[in-house]
Amino acid sequence: MAEVHTIATWAQAVSRALDAEGFASSDLLLEAGIDPNWLNDSERRIPVMLMSRLWRAARRVSGDDCFGLRVARHCFPTDFHGLLFAIQSSTTIAEALDRVVRYSAVVTTSANLELLQQDNRYRLFYRPLPGVHAEQIATEALIACAVRLTRQSWAELDFICAVELARPQPSDPQRWEALLDCPVSFDAPCNAIVYAAQPLGLALRTGNREIASGLDKVMSDYLQRLSPPDLARRVRDAIVHQLPRGEVQQGAVAEALGMSVRNLHRHLQKHATSFKELLDETRRQLAFEYLRQTSCSINEVCYRLGFNEPSSFNRAFRRWTGETPGQWRRRALQPATRLPGVRRERTRSALELAV
Repeated sequence: MAEVHTIATWAQAVSRALDAEGFASSDLLLEAGIDPNWLNDSERRIPVMLMSRLWRAARRVSGDDCFGLRVARHCFPTDFHGLLFAIQSSTTIAEALDRVVRYSAVVTTSANLELLQQDNRYRLFYRPLPGVHAEQIATEALIACAVRLTRQSWAELDFICAVELARPQPSDPQRWEALLDCPVSFDAPCNAIVYAAQPLGLALRTGNREIASGLDKVMSDYLQRLSPPDLARRVRDAIVHQLPRGEVQQGAVAEALGMSVRNLHRHLQKHATSFKELLDETRRQLAFEYLRQTSCSINEVCYRLGFNEPSSFNRAFRRWTGETPGQWRRRALQPATRLPGVRRERTRSALELAV
């Protein structure tokens, strides 16, 4: 499973709440394995495992199950990168909630958010990813922040009907309702915020399509930076790096990726490919690129591709194209000639394969 993580600036709200209540947040951050310097870096992500340690420590020192709800008082719009500004720039509440769902991974990748209509109400569900443990106190802090910042943004609209929490009913449920300023039900199958359906289509006074569109790009670019390259691409990159050294071994590639050969094989199977197929395809694409470079001899191409001898390269190339490398090169240098084994679309260059 890919690592799940939370934006580091969200930990600032937790830190502020701890400090405001007289607890040394820096000590608890270090106890959780979080460097306090991370909190000011919006590009930094903190593994959810470490954030869970921080939440448990905060619950321990505060002695209060409601601590997560109180964190909402200490959150700022900038704790969520550009997400809150994108929400505020939406033209309707429905559009704003759509952005919450679409860009929730900006804040954390530990849960999926889903907005569903049920009768005359909408529910925004917070569902932890399968196999991921999210502290209930952390989820409640996010819900409380969403409720508080929504009311701050559109105080004139009263469309939050209730909050549903997946925790046993406490002995003092009125305290929860006072902190959230709305009805709260407990023992729910899933954490959720309940909205009235009618106001969701109303035009918002804060709406600005141009700004919202620009912030959508900011959010999309940020999420793109979070996405690691797919495994097949990483394997190809490792192959390109090792080809000039000679015959590429699967064990060397697995080691470069920090995996065992067995795990690499299993994960590539999930991508419907294999190490042998990726090695063969990478060599094929690079062969076409190198053969177009007239300054590069065929023997040099052979060794650049990691073949131990020209005969091995010739056999592989005949399998790819039905021609020898020399025949293919002569045809490639003729203008407007379609070559066997080459699709009409542009093949990726060696530089593109290597980055």
